[in-house]
Amino acid sequence: MAIYVTGDTHGAKQYGFCSVDGFMHRLNTDSFPEQKMMTKDDYVVICGDFGGVWDFKGESPEEKYNLDWLESRNFTTLFVPGNHENYDRLVGINDKKVLDSWIFKGLSDVKKNKILNGYPQKEWHGGIVREIRPSVLMLERGYVFDIDGCKCFAFGGARSHDISGGILKAEEFESKKLANKEAERWNLEGKMFRVNHISWWEQEMPEQMEMERGWAMLEDEKYKVDFIFSHDCPASDKYFILRVNEPDELNRYLEQVKQKTEYKKWFFGHYHENMMIPGGKDLLLYEQIVQIN
Repeated sequence: MAIYVTGDTHGAKQYGFCSVDGFMHRLNTDSFPEQKMMTKDDYVVICGDFGGVWDFKGESPEEKYNLDWLESRNFTTLFVPGNHENYDRLVGINDKKVLDSWIFKGLSDVKKNKILNGYPQKEWHGGIVREIRPSVLMLERGYVFDIDGCKCFAFGGARSHDISGGILKAEEFESKKLANKEAERWNLEGKMFRVNHISWWEQEMPEQMEMERGWAMLEDEKYKVDFIFSHDCPASDKYFILRVNEPDELNRYLEQVKQKTEYKKWFFGHYHENMMIPGGKDLLLYEQIVQIN
């Protein structure tokens, strides 16, 4: 058995050439020939911005094809969520009244119910996952998983950096036409923004409950694990990467985890580079795929 880790995939992106994005590009047999000798007892971990679940109206035929393709691989795919994920569909919508807005108009009750509840949860290797496919699993925040005999702490999420112009709350408009008109105005003003429930979801940042669960799970392990998988990184790592001392609450939380926990390696994505942080224990990954066990 083996564990491989990589960075953001941002969806399938099966078309195009020489892209570093897309799990179809990165995890096909040409780019990742190691899979020819792998089984479902081997694992590929994606450190956030998986992006395979994105269409806000539910699983489209193209998305189904892409996820089924990933399910057909000779390995089990695990991912921590990033900031560019459709959290409504992954974990369930926070405000069910939004389902009555124009955004979800025309959806069947079955599809609305799926969005309301997210993908099914199940216990897996000592923690809780969301089952996208039988061998495509999202690792819920704050759990320690036993993967191939290794203790692995998972804590996804990050604050989006491409929303400096704000979040357009499309659900507050009476129609798509009116929401699009407002979006056009924001574009003309040069705003960098995303649209609530369509291209941005507030669940990208963890809740207090999830952080407290993380501490409880780490305490059970006496603050000693083998690997940590996250999307964003500790505050000190962020400063080294960006040279800007502007940590948010998640960076500060992860910094506390770093200072208090004994671990072998920490893997994260989000910053679209491949880099080893001084000290040699924390690794920022993008398109690289590294074997860790």
